[in-house]
Amino acid sequence: MRKRLRKAALMGTLVTMVFVLLFVVAVLRQDVEVDRGNLIAILNTARHWTGEASSNMHDLAERIASSAPSLRVTFLMPNGVVLADSEEKYDDGAWLLAQPAARAALSRGIGDDVSWQTGLLSPTLNAAAELGEGQLLLHLSNQDTEIREVMKLVMPGLFALFALVYLSLHHFLRPVTNRLIAQLEQVRGLLEGTVERAQMNPEEYYPELRQTLDVIGRLIDRLRHDLDLVRRTLDMQRDFVDNTSHELKSPLTSILGFAQMMDEEEGLSPEKRKAYIGYILQDATRMMAVIENILLLQKDAPPQADDLVEMDLRHTAEEVRQSLLPQCQEQGIRILVEGSLCLRAREQDMWDLLRNLMANAVHYGRQDGYVQVTLADKTLSVRDNGIGISAEHLPRIFEKFYRADAARTESAGGTGLGLSIVAGIVNRYGGSIHVDSTLGEGSCFTVCFPEDSGEVPA
Repeated sequence: MRKRLRKAALMGTLVTMVFVLLFVVAVLRQDVEVDRGNLIAILNTARHWTGEASSNMHDLAERIASSAPSLRVTFLMPNGVVLADSEEKYDDGAWLLAQPAARAALSRGIGDDVSWQTGLLSPTLNAAAELGEGQLLLHLSNQDTEIREVMKLVMPGLFALFALVYLSLHHFLRPVTNRLIAQLEQVRGLLEGTVERAQMNPEEYYPELRQTLDVIGRLIDRLRHDLDLVRRTLDMQRDFVDNTSHELKSPLTSILGFAQMMDEEEGLSPEKRKAYIGYILQDATRMMAVIENILLLQKDAPPQADDLVEMDLRHTAEEVRQSLLPQCQEQGIRILVEGSLCLRAREQDMWDLLRNLMANAVHYGRQDGYVQVTLADKTLSVRDNGIGISAEHLPRIFEKFYRADAARTESAGGTGLGLSIVAGIVNRYGGSIHVDSTLGEGSCFTVCFPEDSGEVPA
């Protein structure tokens, strides 16, 4: 860009100089025309002196020549014989007769021309006229030296003007172009990510660039946000695939192993066969749970109006409590349900939400502990006095397949997707979920539905 700007400045200077030079040429041409007119006027005046020309042509030639500097006056006959010359050069006049001015005078009575053979800066003006009905020819020639003298003064002035214009443009344009280029370099760095918006001060930019810079900045912020979102999404997809593969591969490997043992071992006792079948059923159930939970995760679209029904979450909580009785009796855990919460929702969504929260509380509960489900206006909470969650794990517990206590989750048959499913359901209904937990004391998950939860969220 610097080269282009310098080239533009140089071209502007050259164009200016060309116009100045054309103006000078026009002025000089006008000067030649004026001298030509003066020469014709002298010729017309001299044509009336024919009487004197016959008596003393030499004196008359000198008299006419004295009317203008560098004027040469020649009297000659139509056959080329020179009779008188103001410069006393009596050469053969045939060369004068060959000039356009003399030929025009012999044919029309008067003629003139401008000859540039003596140089572009010193043209010769010629004029000729017949005297005495074609018996005599008067020839005037005048070499114009004014152009040369003028150009001696003009050319240094032109070069000085060129240098002045170029230096002025260089002096005034250079700071502007350098600042503009520096600002554009910053914008390019902003696009490339090497410059942060905090490093740029819009007030230092030209007013014409500020609005564009602001638009570019907003677009870059949006682009970076989208790129971060895409990157996080790709990371989550990669983790999801890895974790899903692990969750499905482990029980599948176990199922294949026990199936091969049953096929290869001859005379397998009924007790071992029953044990192997139990392991296969257990791992198959685990795989089915993983698949069902993955399918639940894909339900990220908001519920349709036709799917919503008026329901009391207390009734759903009681149903979940009944389904968890075998695990609760095994660990001696009591589930308490208090309060009531009515809203319009999809029954399966509320069942999955309460089932995952309450099942988690039971799985991570302590022996002879409790799980308390409290329902209130647009709010439900599930509290337990189990092992709790350490603070370092709290920011990630809603991630897919994330386990704060991996060993206990696997031994309890968990898939690591329960809280992800809960977060997805809450988001679909426009609600929020919050967790308070202390390691060794228990956890409390609180879900808040919006005030307009009776309507379908946008």
